[in-house]
Amino acid sequence: MTIDRLNPKDSLGFLTWKVSRLLTNSLAARFAAEGIRITVEQWRALLPLYKCDGMSQGRLCEVLSQEKTGVSRLLAALERRGLVRRESGDGDRRVKHLFITDQGRGLVDATIQMALENSRGCCADISPEDLEVCMRVLWKIVEPSFDHACLLRGTE
Repeated sequence: MTIDRLNPKDSLGFLTWKVSRLLTNSLAARFAAEGIRITVEQWRALLPLYKCDGMSQGRLCEVLSQEKTGVSRLLAALERRGLVRRESGDGDRRVKHLFITDQGRGLVDATIQMALENSRGCCADISPEDLEVCMRVLWKIVEPSFDHACLLRGTE
């Protein structure tokens, strides 16, 4: 197949990327409309720390599937705003452990419902049955590489 004949409707990579962008942009607009001054990327970095406080910076990179430099920039911004704090590990001073502050927890608590409503709104025209199938199929793709048990805590 040549690029001329490639149909975006047949590309899982394109479709998942586009859905991700639509959800991200929509949530960013909601945050802005509510006067919440945080990027969606920064907000997403807070979520694993909310459930798994004290994880290492390297582990957060794995959870977010992002490079160390990008995560370092996110964390620096969050730290400046008082939403997270970094502490050196006991055994190895180079290892940084991350802790969400009370202010960070408050921000997640204040915005999580907004994020859930955003997802529901973006999927409003999809039947519950179709959405369930879509989620189940996507989970089958993600699950083999998803080894972050603490993130599933309380979801059973």
